[in-house]
Amino acid sequence: MKKTILFALICILAISGVNAQKWADLSNEQKLSKAAGFREDNQKYLKNTLKMSPTQLDDIDNVNICFISSLDRIDRYGKDATAKEQYAKAALAARSVQLDAIMGSANREKFYDYVLAKVKKATGK
Repeated sequence: MKKTILFALICILAISGVNAQKWADLSNEQKLSKAAGFREDNQKYLKNTLKMSPTQLDDIDNVNICFISSLDRIDRYGKDATAKEQYAKAALAARSVQLDAIMGSANREKFYDYVLAKVKKATGK
């Protein structure tokens, strides 16, 4: 359950970054519902289209949990906006390397394109 919630937070960040005002208008319950649906679709895509195993799905969740935790610590302890951005870029690069190791770079690119298309569709952009 904890993995699900943290992965949902990643989805929330992706959606809210693109469409913050509409997202802000939603209640917490609506946000959680949308994030859960977003994650379910992503899991189906990873499993059915990219043929990820249950172990790979768990490992992807773990990478995302660590990434969110890192961003939280960076936000909490970063001295200024420039330092926070630099640390966040390093965390993102590390996450990409780990996802490449788990799913392969070609599959990671396919998944990135899939998520980007979903976000664009959801935001009308």
